[in-house]
Amino acid sequence: MQQVEHPTAETNQQQEFYKLYGTYRDWIAAVTAEKTARDSNRRLSPKDHEKIVSVHSSFNDSLREIFNRWGTAITPADTMQLLNNFIPIADKPHYRKKMETSIKGVRTELLAELALENMGFKVVRATTEQDKRGIDYLITDSQGKQTAVDIKSSRFKANKTNDRNAKYYNDGTIAICPFSPETLESIHTVLPADPYGQMLEPSKEMLENLHNSGIVDKHEYIRIMNELEEQMEDMRKRNNNPASRGKLVHV
Repeated sequence: MQQVEHPTAETNQQQEFYKLYGTYRDWIAAVTAEKTARDSNRRLSPKDHEKIVSVHSSFNDSLREIFNRWGTAITPADTMQLLNNFIPIADKPHYRKKMETSIKGVRTELLAELALENMGFKVVRATTEQDKRGIDYLITDSQGKQTAVDIKSSRFKANKTNDRNAKYYNDGTIAICPFSPETLESIHTVLPADPYGQMLEPSKEMLENLHNSGIVDKHEYIRIMNELEEQMEDMRKRNNNPASRGKLVHV
């Protein structure tokens, strides 16, 4: 009888990453088109620009699916290496930097989503059309106030986007950088193994940024911060209780 080989987790992971190949190839073509236009000091036509935005959005959606499935088992560097196995870009600085930015951006969005849920917000992911306008999530607080939020991976990008929105659009969308580079580095895998416990401290950091950006008022800020502090204290007590050993969680 022929022995049946069962796929390992690593094999399944590689197979799922292979599904990225199509959008990854399109992503490389889009980055090439952007670079060619920039190097020749030429503006992309509105049609070409819209197509490129759509390609980036599709690739990010594919990355999101991979991260939701494997994010607790892989690092950002692992992601880069797996993609590089398909089409090498590690030795091409422009493409490598662009890919690192894409990985960081999608990861930051997913971590922000976890933090928002920890804070008790109702979180709705933006539609495709809203995404094209720079909206990542529609979040609603306990008072029923809804805000369109654009998650950025750096404070510089958030400030630049808010300045541009205020000048040209004024549609109420607020860009925010939820976490510092140090916070992102402290979570070694793409997503935390404990999406609740490991995200309590980052949730407090994001709450500060939501308050500073005007998304959360003082009353809501105090209420949510108190709840997060209570949850962290409760977690510390459970971790220090010998009877709860074996159920340790990160704080």
